Amino acid sequence: MTDYHDVVCCVQGQNKYDAIREVVENCAVFQGLVYKDRFIEAVMQREQIETTGIGRGVAIAHGKIRDVGRIRVGLGLSQHGIDFSASDKKPVHLLFVIGSSPYRQVEYLKTLAAIMRFVKLTDVREELIRHAGDVDFSDEREQRCLDFLHMMTEQHFATFFDTRFRSH
Repeated sequence: MTDYHDVVCCVQGQNKYDAIREVVENCAVFQGLVYKDRFIEAVMQREQIETTGIGRGVAIAHGKIRDVGRIRVGLGLSQHGIDFSASDKKPVHLLFVIGSSPYRQVEYLKTLAAIMRFVKLTDVREELIRHAGDVDFSDEREQRCLDFLHMMTEQHFATFFDTRFRSH
């Protein structure tokens, strides 16, 4: 059984800035960041420019600082929902936080594309939200959700995107 706690956490905050901080503080994937506070500030500054709430209960917050050596993605699951001023006016239950370097734009775009491939699938979104209270995926049987969780655990989004979804 795979432990997803390094990349997925439960979020209690209903304010988007508190929720972003929770994801970065609670997902171990961000623990290696030397300038974690600077990264959190970059994500929050980006959020102030325009909401990253894309609708359907999903937000993809992101920040770029030079000191991020590789793309890092954490996912916060909110049972109650977070106000992100999303375009559809619905609360966010799936909060992705992406950390990247401004020098890794292609890798960032591939990461974003891979995440978007999955979150547009209703069954994957619903399965993730179903686990928002405990992050226990041991009973998960939906293959596309397991594929998504594997991608999150491996943190190889660009590679995953290239091998699974390449257009022919």
